[in-house]
Amino acid sequence: MAWNGEKLLTAIGQSNPRHCITEAHLVELTGLAARQVKQSASTLIGHGLMEKTVRGCLRLTSAGRHAVESGASIHPRRALKDTLRVRVWRAVRLRRKFTVPDIIGLVADDTARGDITSNVQKYICALAKAGYLIELPKREACISPTSPGFKRWWLQDIRDTGPLAPVLYLEKKRVYDPNTDETHDIGDPLPNPLPPAGEGTNVKGIL
Repeated sequence: MAWNGEKLLTAIGQSNPRHCITEAHLVELTGLAARQVKQSASTLIGHGLMEKTVRGCLRLTSAGRHAVESGASIHPRRALKDTLRVRVWRAVRLRRKFTVPDIIGLVADDTARGDITSNVQKYICALAKAGYLIELPKREACISPTSPGFKRWWLQDIRDTGPLAPVLYLEKKRVYDPNTDETHDIGDPLPNPLPPAGEGTNVKGIL
């Protein structure tokens, strides 16, 4: 059985996913009580799937429209979950230039499951192949004398598309960006812009 938030998404999607709609109209469309509409809308807003306009009506964000179009099932508790990839993207935006160990140090906590190093590396690699990150030419030294060092990555301002974490669909080899409502193939990354003066001209591309 769909929870109330999914009923709201469906109602707005069937009405007009790009237009705003009042809570009163949602009550009519869904048959829910006004209190239920308000609570569910608050949950969806908190997850970045819906926004309230200056006119006081509700409208789907690009992530919300993607959820409706893809038929994604959204659980009310999972919707607000602070996932590892959400924390990784937040840390990447904070650091700008970093290594994988830098990010792990910021995102690891008691809730992390599985091989966190592998999970972070997989997500960072996908972001790089999708064109978000540039691999810097100079590696960071590590303890092992035989190791070439840790790769250093750079998130340029032009590639910082917003606060919502890009979603990795590994089986489809795609990254969906809820900030821009765009999907990027991992095997066909965006061209990287030239680095600013002083960063060096030998910065590698992502291919």
